[in-house]
Amino acid sequence: MNKPHLIILLSLFLIVSCNTTGIKVAGVDVGALVNQGVTVYESQTFDDTKERQLGENLASVLVSVAPIHSNIKINRYVNKVGQHLARHSNRPSLNWQFAVLDSDDINAFAAPGGFVFITSGALLQLDSEAELAAMLAHEVIHITQRHHVEKIKELSLQNALTEAAFISAEAYQTHSGADMTSRNLTQWARALTSMATELYSKGLDRNDEMEADAEAVTLLNKAGYDIYAMASVMQKIAAISPSDSALANLYSTHPKPADRLSKIALALENEQDNNGQNLQVRFQKTIFK
Repeated sequence: MNKPHLIILLSLFLIVSCNTTGIKVAGVDVGALVNQGVTVYESQTFDDTKERQLGENLASVLVSVAPIHSNIKINRYVNKVGQHLARHSNRPSLNWQFAVLDSDDINAFAAPGGFVFITSGALLQLDSEAELAAMLAHEVIHITQRHHVEKIKELSLQNALTEAAFISAEAYQTHSGADMTSRNLTQWARALTSMATELYSKGLDRNDEMEADAEAVTLLNKAGYDIYAMASVMQKIAAISPSDSALANLYSTHPKPADRLSKIALALENEQDNNGQNLQVRFQKTIFK
């Protein structure tokens, strides 16, 4: 990611944070309308625009916890690798953005709409571009398969506050002269963001994580990378002590490495190896120099 793009991304996060402050709807008893919330929710569809708005909100949350790394060269490199993967995914038209979070944790994150982050701590554990691509590919699959979106939809049906928020958004539009589309999207995304952020502490479903690992192998193959890099990354994680604080979040939100390795091994058996590249030298020249 070059400097102008990095500045634009950081500015975007700041703008999103400013635009998601709460609103009050004078005279409207939202609580009395909760029962109507289910109907309102069911009328909502997660189209690309809404998915992007939600992703922007979630990305701003991630960046507020761990800022984007100041090394522009590394961000540009990670973005280049990620964009290459995205072009070979089944949603290449998304506005994909990849960046490095300045954190000692060993992890990577995805937000709906095309936002993918990897921590600097994770980069230091890797040996090749193919391994970097493997970690990014896992997150790309979460987005292309809409894992976060589907989980949020499931959770929102259980949450009366979210249902009420949909009603409050409509009420606000009635009592203000604000642009309806803008208010709709901002309030809609804000209503779900607090719920969605819980996914980063609780994690997605086990099946979603396993699917992301398996499909990442296929994506690596399509993008011309060594398909065995996915197993290599998992072996590196398994070799680190589970008590290491850098892995605390990863272990709390993902299946055990041994279980993931079994799923990856099965995916490798079913994948026709195209003798993809490892690109170890290029990776190490960029990350470690």
